[in-house]
Amino acid sequence: MKHAKRIRRLGLGWLGGISAVLGLILSFLFSTGGAVPPAAVAKEAAKATSPYQMEVKPLSTIECGRCHFPVFDAIKQHGGKHQFDCVRCHRQYHIYNPRKKNYDQIMPKCAWCHKSATGGAFHGENKTLTPCLSCHVDPHQPLGIPMGHIESACGLCHVPEAKEIKTFPSKHQTDVACADCHADKHGFIPECSTCHESHSPDVEMDSGACMACHPVHKPLEIAYPKTTDSKVCAGCHEDVYGMLQKKVTKHTAVTCADCHPKHGEIPRCARCHGEPHPKSMKATQCGKCHGIAHDLTM
Repeated sequence: MKHAKRIRRLGLGWLGGISAVLGLILSFLFSTGGAVPPAAVAKEAAKATSPYQMEVKPLSTIECGRCHFPVFDAIKQHGGKHQFDCVRCHRQYHIYNPRKKNYDQIMPKCAWCHKSATGGAFHGENKTLTPCLSCHVDPHQPLGIPMGHIESACGLCHVPEAKEIKTFPSKHQTDVACADCHADKHGFIPECSTCHESHSPDVEMDSGACMACHPVHKPLEIAYPKTTDSKVCAGCHEDVYGMLQKKVTKHTAVTCADCHPKHGEIPRCARCHGEPHPKSMKATQCGKCHGIAHDLTM
């Protein structure tokens, strides 16, 4: 009973080793007629239980995490699509040699997985091979892109936005850097009210309302739908709006966008009113009798 309990405590791994040793002993007994030198038995026993005779399997991700816990936790919390087995990237490990300075040689290469159709390691419309880690500073949390030091690289991936800012100059180009607005983290969209006060006190200030007229990367290219409330226009065109409200006519009920579908456009009266007078009266002279459209005299 004592021997049986002892064998159970040794575990299945040791039982396998003992079985192998017994098999070798029996083999020697048959080949030598029963006489087996003790040294030979000991040698074969050591060989059977040696770790160098066993199959070595790659480390599992959990095993890696036991020593590299901060890295494991970073991937767990913010790894995104990089949440896969460590050995998929780290094909060589624990072989860094300070004398050889071989750190770059043993580190994984982004291009192993991230390849374009032409084999380059870029994405979006960026046709320049840029070091990935200049933006994705930590591959274990790749979307944690710090904004402060990548200003010059923004246009490499955000090509349409960079083109708009360059094509349509404004203070958003000359006075503001990408990181000034997108400051908190990569992908952060700020509220316009962070920098700008509302120009229309009757309209609630939020980015949705602002960008309905001012595309953020070309803010001076003002566009708006015909349904835009005239109070929005009044924020900049207060005098005109005041005239319409002071002297109520049919023009008062018409929204600014109905007459001015394009910002700054001055329409001809005939567009709405046709030619109500004889042809001898030039339509361009309407204002001589009727005043201006926002303050009609008759």
